[in-house]
Amino acid sequence: MKERLVQLMSHLGLTAARFADEIGVQRSGISHILSGRNQPGYDFILKTLLKFPDIDSDWLLTGRGNMLKSDISNGNPLKSIEPIQDPVTPVRKSKEVTNVNFIEKVIILHKDGTFDHYDPARKD
Repeated sequence: MKERLVQLMSHLGLTAARFADEIGVQRSGISHILSGRNQPGYDFILKTLLKFPDIDSDWLLTGRGNMLKSDISNGNPLKSIEPIQDPVTPVRKSKEVTNVNFIEKVIILHKDGTFDHYDPARKD
């Protein structure tokens, strides 16, 4: 995962220290991950995905697929400033549902470093 983190920071044009500041973790934590001393934990991964919502979680966790959900070649750059809406609570206006977000994927991170994921759209 450290290789993907390096690739992501390079894509964003951020140093390790600036990346740590952006996602709200200690700079030493990034250093320990990049040196191979530690693996990123749940909080680190969650903060990264919340701060950069265009990152594909499957890519970040496993290396499968593309780094970005959107196609950067079509002019859709990685968004780092847009606020994230609660994916469970619909936005309401005058008691009328105007926007409903559905769960795209559920990822379960286990203490032993393994994970499982469930994609409700996938019919396996």
